[in-house]
Amino acid sequence: MSGRLLRLAWRNLWRNPRRTLIAMAAIGLGYAMLLFVACLMAGLRQQMIESGTDLVLSDIEVHAPSYYQDRPIHQTLGGRNGTDVSALVAAIAADPRVQAASPRVYGYGLVSAPHQSAGAQLLGVVPDQEQKITVLQTRMVKGSYLTGQMPKGVVMGDKLAATIGVEVGSEIVLLTPAADGSTGNDLYTVAGMFHTGLDAMDRGLVLMSLASLQELLRLPPGRIHEVGIKLHDITTATKTAAALAVQLSKTFPVRVRAWPELAPELADYVQFNRRVTFILFSIFFLLAVMGIVNTMLMAIIERTRELGMLMAVGMRPVQVVCLIVAEAASLAGASLVLGGALGAPLLWYLQVHGLNMGGNRGAVSLAGVVVGPLWYGRQDFTAYTQAALGLAVTALVSALYPALRAARFRPAEALRKV
Repeated sequence: MSGRLLRLAWRNLWRNPRRTLIAMAAIGLGYAMLLFVACLMAGLRQQMIESGTDLVLSDIEVHAPSYYQDRPIHQTLGGRNGTDVSALVAAIAADPRVQAASPRVYGYGLVSAPHQSAGAQLLGVVPDQEQKITVLQTRMVKGSYLTGQMPKGVVMGDKLAATIGVEVGSEIVLLTPAADGSTGNDLYTVAGMFHTGLDAMDRGLVLMSLASLQELLRLPPGRIHEVGIKLHDITTATKTAAALAVQLSKTFPVRVRAWPELAPELADYVQFNRRVTFILFSIFFLLAVMGIVNTMLMAIIERTRELGMLMAVGMRPVQVVCLIVAEAASLAGASLVLGGALGAPLLWYLQVHGLNMGGNRGAVSLAGVVVGPLWYGRQDFTAYTQAALGLAVTALVSALYPALRAARFRPAEALRKV
């Protein structure tokens, strides 16, 4: 396609500037809204993934092969002989994709206060290491998080505390089946309470030090149930999990799972989010097809006599097709520039200030995770590029019908058109 043909196509667009500007405004505004939607959806996906993995789940978890889902107490990493926990955590942390790793022990038991009892999940952690992979310490509403100064201190959900009627400083008894078949029980002090917004966690989780829970469950120091892992880039979770599985399996059998496998509901929602984005893109491309076809057809009808004259003096049908397609491409290109200019401040606002989707209702639970009412955008250059390329292809395809119709004009008949 020659430069002269492109210049002619550009000039032809502005022979009816009002129609061209209306078409450009419609397509450009649509493209700006696509950028906005893609940014918002990408931000929501990231926010949900982070909310789902930052409390307890973590980006990747390492277990004994048969531990997950039932979580039996005796199924520890390395079997009954256990493992060198420090060496295991160090080996995981040595991977450059890993930001931090922390060992964990799980148990289930009865939390008893003087006047009330309730069942709960017990989670033993190393507080300093756990704070590097989860953010439960930022959800404290009363008291303080776990510290080394309180080896018998526990932190629990505020709803669980309300159920059994305890406050910060109260003493509770934990009663649980131990790994050796006996019953573990001991006295602990409530150091603090957290609120996550997830009812199951706020009503049923007790956090304590790793050593305290191992002692309660009659587990030696080398026996742990899990290592939680935080990555620098959560999008690499599945690939990193596969690589760690190969590396760690050289020492003893392990099962390494990334968050999509650990939280299938959340993974399904992320895919649903992507499908919604694709559907919105498709709707816009359909509308763009209608707009471009209409603009090109009107232009051809108005210029029937002119096109007939061009064909009469030697313009071939293929050149007519190229001319109409070039006009559509020029229209799409100008619309993309306009849409990008309109969309840039929207994307900036969405990333800096966010979009309040919850009003005064506060955080909302979605797909098993808590998402705040303020939704922030996130740059999704892949989606932006796909939208731009999709619009360009849509413009070219949309111009084919008007172009082929113009190419079939017979010069003698076209010249008689008024």
